[in-house]
Amino acid sequence: MKKLIGAAIANWFRKPENREKAKQTAKQAYSKYQQRKGNSPTDNGRKPR
Repeated sequence: MKKLIGAAIANWFRKPENREKAKQTAKQAYSKYQQRKGNSPTDNGRKPR
């Protein structure tokens, strides 16, 4: 089952438009992560280090 899923993902990434979509999604997710990390050091009762 794991091999089948891996093969399906590999086939999906073979298309150039899918690779571009994945890159854009990864960039967006990383920028959101950076914003949360940088803008909220005191959220949830945490103190900045």
